[in-house]
Amino acid sequence: MKDKAEQERKELNKELIKRTFVNQMQNTFTVSLCKNGILGGYIVVGDVSMIYKTGKVTIPEKYRNLVMEYEDIFSVTEGKMLFLPTVSVKMKNDEEYKFIVFARKRFLEALNHKRNKK
Repeated sequence: MKDKAEQERKELNKELIKRTFVNQMQNTFTVSLCKNGILGGYIVVGDVSMIYKTGKVTIPEKYRNLVMEYEDIFSVTEGKMLFLPTVSVKMKNDEEYKFIVFARKRFLEALNHKRNKK
């Protein structure tokens, strides 16, 4: 009986880990920040903010872990840089960040879903 309960608990934990991983992957996007060059990284679309992360150590700390709270975003617009799809995020403090986003449609769907969830 104890072994069966333990096995069920392990299976439940595996399923929970799998769901969490899938959810995180669905909300993680490979992007490049266009700021003094093209800075490769990724954005995680979270519940209250999106976070751009990069491993580049030669750029200011601010851009290595850039948190953009949804309540501080003024607008999000689509564009192009040459032939590459971009998304520009303008903050209420007039800062603007442009990202090259290859999965732009899916990114904007996830972002709009999270921003409108409130």
